[in-house]
Amino acid sequence: MKKIFIILMLTLSFSAMALFGLGEDKKDASKEKTAEECEIPTFAKVIGHEDKWLLHNGCPPRENTKKVEKHTSE
Repeated sequence: MKKIFIILMLTLSFSAMALFGLGEDKKDASKEKTAEECEIPTFAKVIGHEDKWLLHNGCPPRENTKKVEKHTSE
């Protein structure tokens, strides 16, 4: 009886994943985000993780960071 129950639960869980698309890759990865979607929240600024937040949320990197790094390396 336990084996039947386990098989049933596994079958239903895989069906639910297929139905709701939980196992799919991101379809619109190439879609550009708006400036409003890529606005860095205050908590990320406070802890100094602005670049990590942008990377995690699929936003383009900040341009001024690259300019600052060039000036400090010279």
